[in-house]
Amino acid sequence: MQMASDSSLYHVGEKVAESKQYRLYLCSQDQTNRECLLQIATTIEQNGDLDRAAFILKELKRRADELEAEYARVKTDPKDTLNYDLGFPELVDGFICPDQGGRRVNILAFRNVEKVSKMVPLINVTAKDGLRVDLRTSAWIMGKLLKLLVFVHSEGISTGMMSSGNILIEPDQHYVLIFDWSAAQTQADVPKETQRREISQAAQAVIVVLGGNLETETIPDDGDEGYGRYADFLLQLARQGASDAARAHAEFYQLIDELWPRGFYKFTVKPLI
Repeated sequence: MQMASDSSLYHVGEKVAESKQYRLYLCSQDQTNRECLLQIATTIEQNGDLDRAAFILKELKRRADELEAEYARVKTDPKDTLNYDLGFPELVDGFICPDQGGRRVNILAFRNVEKVSKMVPLINVTAKDGLRVDLRTSAWIMGKLLKLLVFVHSEGISTGMMSSGNILIEPDQHYVLIFDWSAAQTQADVPKETQRREISQAAQAVIVVLGGNLETETIPDDGDEGYGRYADFLLQLARQGASDAARAHAEFYQLIDELWPRGFYKFTVKPLI
């Protein structure tokens, strides 16, 4: 099957996911052969959800580019970048498809990721693969989620859906992003209770991928010397969140620097018991 916008033709492949609002299909852009995801509204009544997601993705990209340009003027290391745009999908295209009953279509891709299948929902690690990550792997996942929340909350945007099914990771390159922005809200200032809730939800998702139990507030102990302090910090965030993502991000990395050396840490999993 093929779908066309005013500027591009897309070859549509298999369906890979579905929600109440939309269906997701693998697709490739004819001109570039780039692998993407085709997101189409379930019915015309859901067009507004995809419109909102497209609007939010455009706003996030615009502000990420502006902040990157501002940072480029003051940074001391030319190779240092903010990379806020790695925290959300790239909106490649968007259009109304007459052949599909006037339903809205968004074409999405992931920056620097050639194979869409490399991006996997965080929930899949435990629920599908029967695995759990170790402490240091969870640390870069949590750190990147906090970094993303610092960015979006400072721009007056709440994610609206900080769940482990909506958090995608690319294990090899350490990418962490929020996929679906259709429930996002924009306002002058994100309410403190909303910030607290989303930070708490992020910590809860990380505890689950650690193989932890939210009800008993336990996290598997593999004998890492940093276990106690790290687990306590994560559980506290899960219980009550934090009213400011920037402060939580700073405190988190202060702890990480005290526990483990900086540097790339390979995505590491263990059997889920």
